[in-house]
Amino acid sequence: MVKLKKSSFKLQIPTALLFILISFFALGVFGYFTFTLIFSILTESEVIRFDKGAMYMLGVGLTSGLLSFFMVYEILNKKVSTSLNKKSIRPALIFLGSIFVIPQLAGLAVDYYVESVGYVYCKEQSSQWLQNQTLIFASNEYSCLKNKK
Repeated sequence: MVKLKKSSFKLQIPTALLFILISFFALGVFGYFTFTLIFSILTESEVIRFDKGAMYMLGVGLTSGLLSFFMVYEILNKKVSTSLNKKSIRPALIFLGSIFVIPQLAGLAVDYYVESVGYVYCKEQSSQWLQNQTLIFASNEYSCLKNKK
């Protein structure tokens, strides 16, 4: 049986739970918007919505999940071995890097696809706030006007 430190209940457990929730939420957001994007592409939808901001959530979810793992490990009073620490460096760097790389690659892939099938960019329906871009593409100009905000 694992003995928990009394002090761990004060701040460590709520912090670990917060990171676990952030991880699940971020992965859920990424999954939802990726599913809707792929569904729109596969069904040749009249309008394709690409939420670039949601693509950042994959790296955020994986990184916070790895941090959560180590927090729970510490709460359970298990010593993090040098071997485990070394094994986690590569995934941590990959997860952090994916925060910056995945949105760019996804954006390039979507741009290539919509251009190859002749979709038009709907500038008025698209939006941007800081790094969060929502790009709307439609099969023709009429579809852009029909789906105006």
